[in-house]
Amino acid sequence: MITVTGDITVDWIQWSVKGDSDVSEFNWKNHLGFKRKALEGGALLTARMLKNFTEVNHPSIGDEPGNTDPSEFIHSFAELKATGDGYHVKKFMGYTGPDSGLPSMPFSLKEHESPIIVIDDAGNGFREMEERWPSQIMGGDPLIVLKMSSPLFRGSLWEHLLEEHPEKLIVIITADDLREHGANITRRLSWERTAEDFIWQMENNRSLEDLRDLNVVVRIGLEGAINYNRGDVRLFYHPQFFEGDLTERAPGKMQGCGSAFTAAFTAALSEGREMDECIRRGITAAARLLERGFSSEPDYPISDVFMSADDEIGAVEIPQHPRGLWTIASSPPLFDIESVSRYIVINGYSRKKCPLPVAHFGKLITADRREIEGYQSIRNLMVEYMKNDNPERPLCIGVFGPPGAGKSFAVSQLAASVDPERIKHLNFNISQFRCEDDLIDAFHQIRDAVLEGMVPQAFFDEFDSPIGEKKLGWVKYFLAPMQDGEFREGDSMHPLGKCILVFAGGTSSTFQEFESQDPEVLKEAKVRDFISRLRGYVNIIGPDPQHRRDKFFMLRRAILLRSMFERKAPHLFDASGRLRIDEGVLNAFLMIPEYRHGVRSMEAILDMSILQDVRKFEKASLPSAGQLDLHVDGELFHRMAMD
Repeated sequence: MITVTGDITVDWIQWSVKGDSDVSEFNWKNHLGFKRKALEGGALLTARMLKNFTEVNHPSIGDEPGNTDPSEFIHSFAELKATGDGYHVKKFMGYTGPDSGLPSMPFSLKEHESPIIVIDDAGNGFREMEERWPSQIMGGDPLIVLKMSSPLFRGSLWEHLLEEHPEKLIVIITADDLREHGANITRRLSWERTAEDFIWQMENNRSLEDLRDLNVVVRIGLEGAINYNRGDVRLFYHPQFFEGDLTERAPGKMQGCGSAFTAAFTAALSEGREMDECIRRGITAAARLLERGFSSEPDYPISDVFMSADDEIGAVEIPQHPRGLWTIASSPPLFDIESVSRYIVINGYSRKKCPLPVAHFGKLITADRREIEGYQSIRNLMVEYMKNDNPERPLCIGVFGPPGAGKSFAVSQLAASVDPERIKHLNFNISQFRCEDDLIDAFHQIRDAVLEGMVPQAFFDEFDSPIGEKKLGWVKYFLAPMQDGEFREGDSMHPLGKCILVFAGGTSSTFQEFESQDPEVLKEAKVRDFISRLRGYVNIIGPDPQHRRDKFFMLRRAILLRSMFERKAPHLFDASGRLRIDEGVLNAFLMIPEYRHGVRSMEAILDMSILQDVRKFEKASLPSAGQLDLHVDGELFHRMAMD
């Protein structure tokens, strides 16, 4: 039997019901109505979920939750909305409690010798009520699972557990609560970056010293977790999601996910499962509760939430002091990048075969950590900017990459993943502009889109083009619109309005290359002023190797190729989704040293090949070596295809 105790809440939910004017003789039934229901929350919810697995000893409040007073137990309130066959939370409406001091929490708990004690410490008073603590934590030696919320690492209970039970204590906290506590852990860039930030904080943040000799599980949204066990650190992650993705994609919010994680985790622990399995079960249960929402009653759909762990959740050791850019692919178990790349092209991305993090932004897919972090940082900027109804100035972003890397496509797909209905794409090639009037006309098009109620995303391709002999000559003309959100036409100033300005490099393949040009040229072109107005940038890597140690280029090519075949030659796939392609042809696509024009060359080779009336991409479908020379070394491509 497991004992569960801690802070108890009464969670009120309310949802709207339509009027019944056709049959009702009562006026109030002719109007929109609401129904309300009081649910057990906090420790009682965790206990209720654990009952799905085992016997549970838990507090008794002696009455129905709805009959309790806020001076006794904290009451929370949430408004629901119908979603599918059930409900999700439309908005959380807040709490009510005693007018002063702590809630009295008049519950009774039977004394019982339990091998595991779960404490739900929500920071609402239980941590200071020593008289309500189970006697086992005062004199026994149980395994203690402490689910702790902000404010973290405070109170008599924490001090007692640190003093008396450090070896038998498992602490469950969230990354958001750690951030609130002062830990600088980045959000939604990459799993590797989150892990590295956490390690740094544990080694250097003095406010986390108490955790260094404990077993700690840090929940990262609903998509991942970190287990820090006295210096040994493991990262758990969902390959196709990043922190916050599931919440963003869900039809609404949901409460109780922390209780679901704790219940599933503890149940696995009581079965003698390894820590990896316990954490996977917890992540799975929390994510399923969000996906399912409240049932049609409405109530917690407990029987639908607690099933086997999602075997797609990956787990790797986090190195303490990695050399160079650490990636999940370089951590045990090591992946054969070439074999995985071939598998992706033929079968598509399978997380069981290749549990590497893959980011999806609309139709844009990448598995390269550098690109993931760059894209995520830009997307985060866009999301925040779109939430601002009255921004002072445009959002200005830099995009760099080799020719044919797909800069315009990448930015358009980032916008599509943020708000495809409101963001309007406008493309301008600065290298084709002849005078300032061309730029003014572009600004007018941006302004017109704003007046139409859209948020234009203006893509200024090759913004770093010269004007005549003057290098970077166009840069200075962007400074006023970037800073003040307006542009000059003659003696008149025109406001641009809410818009996103994207500056794509044409002569510089990376931001670092752009900012490290001749100092005199940079000074004359006012490049430092330009850079100071940017809010972010991304370097798009493209399909070719960046250096001799770049082992990810085949993976980048594989993801691009799979997408291209799906769009351009869907008839080459069999009923199970396998691509019918000659092994040698695939070898050439993946291994050729260079595509002369980046992604455009990969697409061109598919377009040039004879594929319309065939069921398999054979060697005979390839264009001649002379034609291929436009985009690759044609002779080499043919030789590689014949091997």
